[in-house]
Amino acid sequence: MRKIIFVCAVLLGVLLALTPAALADGDGYTERVVTVIRNGEAAGELALRFYEAAPNVPCLGLGAYSLFVKQMPLTLRENTDGTCALVNGIGAELICDAAAGTITVPDWNRFFDLPLPLENRALGWKDTSLSFVRIADVRFEGKAAPMTLDFAKYGIRVRADQDDVYLPLSVVCNIMTDIAGWHMLYNGENLYLSSFDLSGSAPEGYFDSDHFLAEFQGRERPADVIQACYADLCFSFDYFFGHPGKAVLDEAVAEKGLDQALTELGEEGLAIREGLLSPDLTEYLLALDRLFFPYLADGHTAFYGISTVLGSSVLAEAPALLGTLGEALYTDILNTPVMMQQTMNTLIPMQRESIWGDAVYREYGSTAILRLDSFMADEAAWALYCRGEGELPRDDLGNVLDGLRRASENPEIQNVIFDLSCNSGGSPDTMMTILAVTTGQDTLYGINRLTGRPMTLRFEVDANFDGTYDERDRALHYDFNYGVLVTRHAFSCGNLFLFVVQEAGGVTIGEPSSGGSCCVQLGTDTEGFFWMMSSGQWKLTDSRGADLEGGCSIDLPLEAALMSNEDAAAVLGIEDSFPDFEAWFDDAQLDELMNAWYGTELAAAA
Repeated sequence: MRKIIFVCAVLLGVLLALTPAALADGDGYTERVVTVIRNGEAAGELALRFYEAAPNVPCLGLGAYSLFVKQMPLTLRENTDGTCALVNGIGAELICDAAAGTITVPDWNRFFDLPLPLENRALGWKDTSLSFVRIADVRFEGKAAPMTLDFAKYGIRVRADQDDVYLPLSVVCNIMTDIAGWHMLYNGENLYLSSFDLSGSAPEGYFDSDHFLAEFQGRERPADVIQACYADLCFSFDYFFGHPGKAVLDEAVAEKGLDQALTELGEEGLAIREGLLSPDLTEYLLALDRLFFPYLADGHTAFYGISTVLGSSVLAEAPALLGTLGEALYTDILNTPVMMQQTMNTLIPMQRESIWGDAVYREYGSTAILRLDSFMADEAAWALYCRGEGELPRDDLGNVLDGLRRASENPEIQNVIFDLSCNSGGSPDTMMTILAVTTGQDTLYGINRLTGRPMTLRFEVDANFDGTYDERDRALHYDFNYGVLVTRHAFSCGNLFLFVVQEAGGVTIGEPSSGGSCCVQLGTDTEGFFWMMSSGQWKLTDSRGADLEGGCSIDLPLEAALMSNEDAAAVLGIEDSFPDFEAWFDDAQLDELMNAWYGTELAAAA
């Protein structure tokens, strides 16, 4: 009898130890330990949960993700009101109310923007890709206001136990995102950990799984995955979209949310939503493509799914999809005003090449011209160079540094023009390095639209690449009169750079840039695809807090006459008029403009 009572007491104790949330319908789960692959190699293991209510949706703890990806431990504390809190190393909290389906973050920036105990990193939200650039300080103005994420609104279950707070893997990635774009994708077999890649490529071998092969060959998507994917999309855009103002649905999403914006779009919107909720994977991808390119595209917002599939080996097993997906991608891009303009912009390099050739450095009179088509750097080559094991990389950054050296060796050169006529953006690390050794600017400005708080970011550059940040870096400075040659092609970092140089006293020549003020944020879905979007968490401004989306002002305008361009018809397959940018690439004129501008400026200063 005593033995029976003892066993009952033990069972009762176990039941009482479970929280009400843990006893809710569908909260039983199976756990699957999977390998995490990074850069093609195993980087560790994580335990995914698959709950009975949604057995095909992988879930992960916020704390587990934070520890694995950011190496930032979070401590769980149970509160007396039935909620629990994840607490970071400086005491900032994330409060989970599993019963209500909400998460509240009293101070978003103190919880997510943290110092990382890792070499070459200064803040959690800025994982510097180059070892010689670091964020020294970020300051947010104003008092923090609590931010509540309502998951119940999207049918997303929040769960918690004594160890962690659990959400679908895709949602965890979307919440814990940083400006480096770290994210995890699950292909039914392994987890793939990646940071943002401008090429939009999926990790190597990612699509080589039975899961993707079966769905591309016609197996229906499970109902729980369909619901979860739609929730991923709506949640991401309702909370984290930056609303730069260029996308067709931008204003509607800002005011009413993505789901309602699709409803009010009418027949086309309803057709898109039907495709997003389709059990057929191809229809789902086509619907995402139609949504992103005609309706959400702003230059920074795009869906990568079709392009990643087209570049993978999975189509070898489903060749019929090749034409369908490829044709859809091409058509949707051409039906998007923003994307069409960017495609037309690709003709500007053709005009420049016909006049200047492919030289990255030019001299005429007292002016040197440095071509800067993007802000990209070969990270592996720079790592070798900084260790003294390689030559100066011949990428965007290496070309600029070599050009500045060459200009400094010619006593006749007084002016340097950065040719951003064909610049489409890139890495802020590269841009910071160039600013450090030219204008000396070390501060960027922005606003977190999620919280409404302006921010000031100060960075440091190890300009002499000796592994130490010190006064010798600040002494390495090229003292020229600076100008920037601008066309509508200049976007993103190619837009921000212009504002910073202009505020430092440089002159802009040409026509206004095309914006791109929001940093890029990645979003993922339960199906295992990802997109990029203009982020509301990191929207950049000038030093006065003014929006950069309208492009820079031009000190010395150049006029482009419209001409019928045969190249446009040949490349794009359409007949259109196209601006003639010949005036931009006139060495003598640029030298004259720089000398006249700075002669006037110097005379006024005297």
